[in-house]
Amino acid sequence: MTLSLLVAYSVALLLACATPGPAMFAVISTGISRGISAALGFVLGVAIGDIVLVSVALAGLVAIAQSFAWVFNVIKFAGAAYLMYLGYRMWKSAGRSQELSEPESVSPIRQIAVGAAVGLGNPKAILFHASLMPLILNVATLTAADIAIVLAVVFSVNATVMGIYAILASASSSWFRSTKAIRILNKTAGGAMIGTGVLVAVRS
Repeated sequence: MTLSLLVAYSVALLLACATPGPAMFAVISTGISRGISAALGFVLGVAIGDIVLVSVALAGLVAIAQSFAWVFNVIKFAGAAYLMYLGYRMWKSAGRSQELSEPESVSPIRQIAVGAAVGLGNPKAILFHASLMPLILNVATLTAADIAIVLAVVFSVNATVMGIYAILASASSSWFRSTKAIRILNKTAGGAMIGTGVLVAVRS
C-alpha cells in the first residue's frame, strides 16, 4: 500500500466522519450536558465500533454480516433507547438549578458502550467501507501490516473528528452560567439527545 493511497483513503474517511449524523449529534449533546470526559468516552466507543465494522469488511464477511443483520439491529435499538433515556433525564432536569461546571458523573465504561452501540448500530457502514476500500486500496494485496495501518487510520480519524466535536461542545457549555441559560441548555441538549436516539432507531 502506497502513501498516496493511504492519504486518499484517509481523506475519504475524514469527509465521511465529518458529515453530520447520529454519532456527531450524540457526541455534541454529551459534551454540552455531561462534560468532556463523558463525551470523549463516547468518542472512544464510536471509534471502536467503526474499527469492528472495518474489520468485518476487510475480512470479507459482508454477506455474513447482512445475514445476521438482526444482531446489529438489537445493538442499534439498545443504543437508541439509552440515548432517548439520557435525553429524557436531561429534559426533566431542565428546571433544576445546578452548576454546569460540575456535570453529573457518568461511568466511562457505560459511555464507551453507548458510543460503540451507536457506531455498530449502522450495518450499512460495513457496505460503505466494503465499497470504498476497493476503489482506493488494493484489498487483494494488503498485508497484515497494511491492515493494521488501515485500522489505525480508521481509529485516529474517528477519534480526531469526533474528539474535536466533543471538545468544542464541552467548551461551549461554559458560556451558560445563569439558571435560565442552564434550563435552556438542558432542554436543548435533552431534545437533541432524544432526537438522536429516534434517528438511530429509524435509520435503515
